[in-house]
Amino acid sequence: MSNIVKVRGRHGTNTLDITIPAKISKEYDIHVGDVFKVDIVEENDSLKLIYELIYKD
Repeated sequence: MSNIVKVRGRHGTNTLDITIPAKISKEYDIHVGDVFKVDIVEENDSLKLIYELIYKD
């Protein structure tokens, strides 16, 4: 399964948001307030962000 997401900035901060498509959030029961750990993997010219759910709100 491949999805395209867009990085968005927040007004007044340097924080960036990556969206989770609605289909994925529904299928995997992801909600506002859930907490994820992010691991970064660099391979060749590719950057992978791996999100692991660590807390369900």
